Amino acid sequence: MENKPQKKQTKFKYSILTVVLLICIIELTVSAVQNISKNITFSSKIKGLEAKRNEELNKNKQLKSDLKNYNSDKILESIARNNLKMAEKDEILVIVNKTENKDSEVLVNDKKKNKNRKTAQ
Repeated sequence: MENKPQKKQTKFKYSILTVVLLICIIELTVSAVQNISKNITFSSKIKGLEAKRNEELNKNKQLKSDLKNYNSDKILESIARNNLKMAEKDEILVIVNKTENKDSEVLVNDKKKNKNRKTAQ
């Protein structure tokens, strides 16, 4: 009869160990899933940041080349002449306005209407 309580004790110990082992396996599984999901999100963030970095590097190269261009005297002179509307001694400056007044357009339209009325009569 003493054998039965010992078997019950060993069964109880094994069942506790089994429960502890299951809890450990569940914890390992949950932590593995969390690590994988973090890895995925961080890798996507890394790709986004690398793309942004490459974009900024290209912009930096463009700015450096622009800076080299602006450092030459001829480029600075042409920029100043265009922006300040200046000419040298023997040059004639011609400024062409691209925009027209709306009032002049209305006058032109009125003249066309008057011509059409006269020709119709």
